[in-house]
Amino acid sequence: MKTLSGLEGFRQEIDVVDSQIIEALAKRFEICKRVAEFKKQQGIPMMQPERVQAVKQRRRELAMQHGLDGAFMVELYSLIIQETCRMEDEIIEAQPQHH
Repeated sequence: MKTLSGLEGFRQEIDVVDSQIIEALAKRFEICKRVAEFKKQQGIPMMQPERVQAVKQRRRELAMQHGLDGAFMVELYSLIIQETCRMEDEIIEAQPQHH
């Protein structure tokens, strides 16, 4: 059973890092919501493909600098960006609240 209790420490460390990842994602999405509100007010198009490509490319390079797989990071950011676009669409399509 000593082996399992040793694993428990690693699992707790992973749980802490996962919490940090989720907090960071929540923070990122919060900023993206503010960007969407700004775009809506300024009449700027939501989807900007050149920005999306630049983000993916930079994250790929950053991942590789940290010894991570670049293709994995592009795939991960594709999911993150897909969720961001969904949230932006919700903001754009939302009707102004009348009191």
